[in-house]
Amino acid sequence: MTNFNNSYIGIRPDLLKHIKGKNNIILDIGCATGSNGRYLLEHGIAQKIIGAEYDQEMAEISSQIYDKVYIGNLNDDEFIKKICENTEKVDYILFGDVLEHLMDSQSVLAHLSTLLKENGEVIISVPNISHIELFIQVYIRGTWPRNERGIFDKTHVTWFTKKDVYKMVESAGLQIKTYDYNLRARDAIGSKFNFWLKVLKIINKNLFVFQHIVVAKKDKIK
Repeated sequence: MTNFNNSYIGIRPDLLKHIKGKNNIILDIGCATGSNGRYLLEHGIAQKIIGAEYDQEMAEISSQIYDKVYIGNLNDDEFIKKICENTEKVDYILFGDVLEHLMDSQSVLAHLSTLLKENGEVIISVPNISHIELFIQVYIRGTWPRNERGIFDKTHVTWFTKKDVYKMVESAGLQIKTYDYNLRARDAIGSKFNFWLKVLKIINKNLFVFQHIVVAKKDKIK
């Protein structure tokens, strides 16, 4: 099997904990190799999972687990249309660190959200560009890194602060139900809070928000 980037194929308990009930129908956008879907099916949280994935090899693996996997580019309007026209209504849509890779994340979110059932919810995770790592890299080291993963992933085309996430979600016709976050000392996986970083975290915890997590539902007013 191909050596995939581990940052993209692991299970996301920080997102899955927001899925309530049993036997849900779930649309997993950017499903990778299907780790999240496997967990949801094995635990009876989902009865059916549909995925969408850009990478052909990953999609072939997840298609062995999911009921259906659409393979294509979310930046392609025709691909979005194909998903919307051929997918039943779902209880949840997962966007686990996907929207930052898209040219028009708001439009994709708005179109795919039409697939939600009346009380369905969207669960979104995006990296936080206002993490302290930005200050360290740009203002101290004088560079904008182009990495294989993380805040400075070279495939990112959109960047989000908390305010930007709220604006995108609300402009897509959704109402934010829950805001959550993941903290990390630095961009590196497994980074630790040293003394000075601990002091800074006490002063301003928002500096260490590594990922914004939002749960949203249809805005009944719109």
